Amino acid sequence: MSDPPKERVAGLAPPPDDRVYLAYIASALISALAGGFLLAVWMPLAATDTVGPAYRVPWMIQAHGWIQLQGWAGLFVAGMGIRLLPRFAGRRPVQPGTTVPLLIILIIPVVLRLVIQPWAEDGLAKWGAVAIGVLSAAGQLGVAAVLLYNLIKGRKAREAWRWFALAGAAWWVVWAALSLLFIPHSGIPGYLDPADNDALLWVTMLGPVGNFIWSVQSRSVPVFFARKSPTLRAALLPGIAFNAGAAAIVIATAGLGSRTAWEGAGFLLAGAGLAVLPPMCGAVRGEPTRLRPRARSAARFVLVANSAAVFAGLLLCFAGILMLSGHNGTVAADARDAARHAFGIGLITMLVLGMARLVAPIFALERTESGVPEALEHSPFWLLIAALVLRVGSALIAGPLGYENRMHTASFAGLLGWLAIAVFAFSVARAMRAAPRTKRALEQAAVHARNQHSRGE
Repeated sequence: MSDPPKERVAGLAPPPDDRVYLAYIASALISALAGGFLLAVWMPLAATDTVGPAYRVPWMIQAHGWIQLQGWAGLFVAGMGIRLLPRFAGRRPVQPGTTVPLLIILIIPVVLRLVIQPWAEDGLAKWGAVAIGVLSAAGQLGVAAVLLYNLIKGRKAREAWRWFALAGAAWWVVWAALSLLFIPHSGIPGYLDPADNDALLWVTMLGPVGNFIWSVQSRSVPVFFARKSPTLRAALLPGIAFNAGAAAIVIATAGLGSRTAWEGAGFLLAGAGLAVLPPMCGAVRGEPTRLRPRARSAARFVLVANSAAVFAGLLLCFAGILMLSGHNGTVAADARDAARHAFGIGLITMLVLGMARLVAPIFALERTESGVPEALEHSPFWLLIAALVLRVGSALIAGPLGYENRMHTASFAGLLGWLAIAVFAFSVARAMRAAPRTKRALEQAAVHARNQHSRGE
């Protein structure tokens, strides 16, 4: 009898047409290390003239935010969404003929953000911005098309995850439209109006990224903690509030009525939904009793991520109330900044590292090994905790801290975040390198067990 195919050993290895998710993860990690988190270290130092060039800081700020969302969060969400959501809908994996070209289209505008937006001036900045907008829109429409097709063709589940997934896919269409409508090619070359830029960052975090977070979490995380997945009825009201808040922020950019009022209402609604959804769709406490012992430590990332999301929601509610009451000043801006980084470092980055360890097949294979260094899993957790506390805290006490101290604290937080991602990237590379050897060992163990069974031992 021939040996079992590698892909079937222990049910751990993905089929050959499903390995592209690793390329999405690798691209997201490169974006974070070479772009988003690197700028998070450099940009605050440039703002205090510690390093140069100080006059490019406004462009660095915008490039940093969008590389983090399009590159780090966007590529990871796209890759894992394309891998997981068709499965949830009972569909076959999306073929490499679709996922590989889509990945290339998504990567190019991230690279252009990094090499053009912070540094280029005049004509190059103008046409670079046009290329970024057009290619971004093409990639975002591609992700939306793949996901909508599989969700519509798949089983018509009535669980909450499906509706969050549909909303997320629809928001990728909106994101594409906004990428075209807000190309920063007029006025200051390569630079978008700061109010529009801030609003669009929030729309992207809440709509295209946030809805997929609630979709994947509501389908899987409650099971880890021996709870039932939320019903559609339970998730409906906070889900509507969350998405209505994002929609209100979009309306604010259209110039219909008072921008401050629309944004204030948007932050209040989105914040209220954000404060409720994490304990409902994910987890903020409890023990992951349904996970195997070696996987349980990864659940700490999930718990902290969702707790940070609740805190971000409360901060957004606070900022929204201030704005609606006519106090759209420094306090409201600092609250939004703290909320943005509680969402970005806390919810997105913590959840990426935790869920990758829980659902990526390479880490499932790694858990069958012995002698895996514990520091590869524990150090990113504590580095991100420190980065989260420092970055959010520096925004909340910005006044007493002073500008220079705030910038230096933010830079140090960025360095800690960069180190966390670097260690995680090393653990991904290690797991990928060890996977063939681990699969061979599992094959041999399976063959040995089968032979013993056939001999009646």
